[in-house]
Amino acid sequence: MQIEKRIALLEKIYRVYEAFCANFSSACRKGCALCCTANVTMTTLEGAMIHNHWLAEGGGAPVGALQAASRRPRFQPRITTNHLAALCVRPQAGDPELSEEAADPRVGPCPLLVGNLCSIYAVRPFGCRAMVSRSDCAGHGAADMPDEVLAANTLVLQFIEAIDEGGLTGNLADVLLHLARMERSDAYECKERQSYADGLAANQPIPCLMVPPEQRERVAPLMHAIRRILTTP
Repeated sequence: MQIEKRIALLEKIYRVYEAFCANFSSACRKGCALCCTANVTMTTLEGAMIHNHWLAEGGGAPVGALQAASRRPRFQPRITTNHLAALCVRPQAGDPELSEEAADPRVGPCPLLVGNLCSIYAVRPFGCRAMVSRSDCAGHGAADMPDEVLAANTLVLQFIEAIDEGGLTGNLADVLLHLARMERSDAYECKERQSYADGLAANQPIPCLMVPPEQRERVAPLMHAIRRILTTP
């Protein structure tokens, strides 16, 4: 599937997710950047969307800021969401252990923040869109998410990974630097993208949807909307 079609699918998934979350009250506001840390993860498809945005604006990746972030400790996932789902269903010898990967909140701000504002807000990855809170995070230092939103977040992460078949998942800085190092204009489509890169994990298809039984009915409308997006010509 061509990159343009994949990005179009990604944008549609973002829209139906935003419509789903519109049913919940949110304390998030412009200028609040407590959750905008250097621990954000994303796929190479989301990275390609960001790079297209920079090119359309007549610029390029802020390589210096990204390299500075890559020299600091940061969350680098060893496995993807769909890989985790596969391990839960069919554990295999030699696969990573199913232990929780912790992301240290003291890692520092996202390298794409300008002041307390996101410089790529219109094309921010799902990892950023998924951070919603019913109360001000400053009061207790963590997002207060409804269980339905947490379940929806995992669901959407699985579908986004699946449409980036052959791609990679990793820390925002690592993914964007990986794409920036690939000089050809068709970097996203080239074979090198399908190989493992340091700090990045290979995307996998969906083995099963990791939706808790008690949340299946509540997130069903979102799931059906995403499936319609993916099956409509």
